Amino acid sequence: MIELLEQRGLTIDVPDMSSVLLNNNYYRLSAYFRPFQKDPANGDNSFHPGTEASDFLTPFTMDDGFRHLILEGTSHFELTLRARFAYNLAQNDNAYTYDEPMSYRDIAYPDGTLKRDSLISNIEGWVLRSHEVCIRHYRHQHEKPPVWTVVEVLPFDTLSKMLQLHLDTDAVSRTVLSLGLCKNRRRASEIVHAMVYLRNLCSHHSRLWNREMVITPAVLDSMRTMFPDFTYEEKSVGNSLIALMYLVDCINGDHEYSRKIIDFLAQDDSYRHGILHPLHWE
Repeated sequence: MIELLEQRGLTIDVPDMSSVLLNNNYYRLSAYFRPFQKDPANGDNSFHPGTEASDFLTPFTMDDGFRHLILEGTSHFELTLRARFAYNLAQNDNAYTYDEPMSYRDIAYPDGTLKRDSLISNIEGWVLRSHEVCIRHYRHQHEKPPVWTVVEVLPFDTLSKMLQLHLDTDAVSRTVLSLGLCKNRRRASEIVHAMVYLRNLCSHHSRLWNREMVITPAVLDSMRTMFPDFTYEEKSVGNSLIALMYLVDCINGDHEYSRKIIDFLAQDDSYRHGILHPLHWE
């Protein structure tokens, strides 16, 4: 593989390149090659003159550290969302209605099936399969677990769908407003959904550098006001970062998390550019 890369014009300036190739799938690495290759979309995988292995291994390595930093933020947001949504539902006497059709809007998928039906099925499945102590306690007591225990065993995307479909608009509004989001349920749900997508990319070790995002959040005026100098191109990872920084800072009541994101990006101009500007390729 090293010989093949050298034949394509790459200078190997990394002493442990064989270990890099052994420990990382070639196609995971090759996504980082593309900006340094002449015309990979049309089959010309030769490298531009002067390209060194460190040119793409730097963003490859930085992506790994940045994914951990993003997961720190998305996890904090997810756990806070769980707690506040469950609290607000319980306050409105909806602690035990999370698996009842009457609790959700009857929005249908294109094939006519109701979204609430698959949501309820997912909730019931996660609770049934759970071995968490908080669920086992109620199971042993032959009692239905309350929503504040159920949310602890639901994945982020299921929680997002609950927020999107629940008919307790008061609980939904109080939850999203407490997080700094707008009262408009659709926009708030889109932002939460974008955070789920960002979290999933990082959890699956996906490339962030130069990525063109499929799902991006609506950017509120309050987000732009908080970060007036944070500029990015639409559909870039930066489009999602401004929402994530805003949400975590609102929860924490300080700017410690956003400073960590901004400081990380400041380490390397090329990497920062690839996070804030997607590379459009076929």
